[in-house]
Amino acid sequence: MNKPILLIDDDRPYRQALRLNLEHHGFTSREAEDGREALVLLDGGLDVDLIISDYHMPVINGLDFLKALSYRVKGQDVRVILVSGNMTKEIEQEARQAGAFALLAKPYDFQELLALMSRAGKQ
Repeated sequence: MNKPILLIDDDRPYRQALRLNLEHHGFTSREAEDGREALVLLDGGLDVDLIISDYHMPVINGLDFLKALSYRVKGQDVRVILVSGNMTKEIEQEARQAGAFALLAKPYDFQELLALMSRAGKQ
């Protein structure tokens, strides 16, 4: 059984639409509203190998989530695709330094996301 994909985004309609689209393509996923909720799920035993996270979120944003994830044993082999509606070179550089697998600017083409997921090892 494939591990679920963790979707982190404070925009509930966007997050749910992404989950439904992924499910339509045969993936299972779990949702979190922000980085803090995601860390609670992971610390509670949720086992994932791919996370798709928004950058701009309240409580714990995508970059701070990436940094916190790197300190967790279960976070070591997890690939994170960070998405942002206003991607800048600074965000890209910081995210790569924090361990992001890939960055994607919103709005993005769903096929582009699927291609990144495939490169991340989710076929």
